[in-house]
Amino acid sequence: MAAKSEKRVASSVFITLAPPRREVAAAEQVNRAACEARPGSSWGSSAPLKTPGASLAGRPGPWAPLGKAVSAVPAVPPQLSNGDICAFCHKTVSPRELAVEAMKRQYHAQCFTCRTCRRQLAGQRFYQKDGRPLCEPCYQDTLEKCGKCAEVVQDHIIRALGQAFHPNCFTCVACARCIGDESFALDSKNEVYCLDDYYRKFAPLCSICENPIIPRDGKDAFKIECMGRNFHENCYRCEDCRILLSVEPTDEGCYPLNDHLFCKPCHVKRSAAGCC
Repeated sequence: MAAKSEKRVASSVFITLAPPRREVAAAEQVNRAACEARPGSSWGSSAPLKTPGASLAGRPGPWAPLGKAVSAVPAVPPQLSNGDICAFCHKTVSPRELAVEAMKRQYHAQCFTCRTCRRQLAGQRFYQKDGRPLCEPCYQDTLEKCGKCAEVVQDHIIRALGQAFHPNCFTCVACARCIGDESFALDSKNEVYCLDDYYRKFAPLCSICENPIIPRDGKDAFKIECMGRNFHENCYRCEDCRILLSVEPTDEGCYPLNDHLFCKPCHVKRSAAGCC
C-alpha cells in the first residue's frame, strides 16, 4: 500500500516587477525673458539714447520675437513732452535730458540700469525678467544650470529627478542614448537607464521559458518566486497537466515535489507512484 502523500504547499511570492523608482522626464523650452520691440523699430544690439531735438535715423529691422535678447527701441517721436515720467525714479523726463525708451516706458538715461548690479544699460544689450531690466551677465546668473555639466540651460530643458538637464546630457548610462521625455528607471546607485537597458540588465529570467520578466504594452509585469526560482504568471503551471497554479496557499496552489511544480492532484499521483 502506497504511503499517504504529505501535503506540501510552496511558499509562492507574487511580486510586481515595475521598478520602484521609474519616472518620466519632462521636456520644456526655456522662455528667455527679453524686452519687447515693435514692428519696424529695431535698432540692432543696444538701447539707444534719445538726444533732445535730434531725429533718429536708421534702417528699420524685423519684428523681434519673445525669447531673444533684443534692443530697447524708441516707439514714439524723439521729442518728449513735459508730461513724460521716468518709470524708475517717477520724476519728469525733461526734453533737454537724454532719455531711453525700453519695455514700453520712458527712463532717464542714468536711471535705466541693471536692477541687480546697477550697471547702466543705455546703449547696451539687455534682458527683461519679471519686468526688470538685467544686463547679460546678471540674466545668465538667473538661468538654471544643468545637473550633469553645470552649464547654463538656455534653450530646451529636461526636468527630471528634481533637476534641469540639457537634452544631450540626460542620457542612458548603458547605451548613451538621449532619453528626452521618455520614461526611465534608476538603479540602486541612482544611475539613469532607458527602460530597455534597465530590464535587459536587471530583469529576472523565467526559469521555464528563460525570457526576461518585463512589463509589456505599458502594463506592469509580475514575477512569481517559488523554490528560489522566478516565473512569469503564465509559466507558473503544473508540469504534468499544465494547469495554471495559484500563488495563494490553497488547494489550487503549488505542491512541489523534488524541485518540480505540480498541482495537488498531480502531486498525489506522483507521490503514489513513487516517481517524479
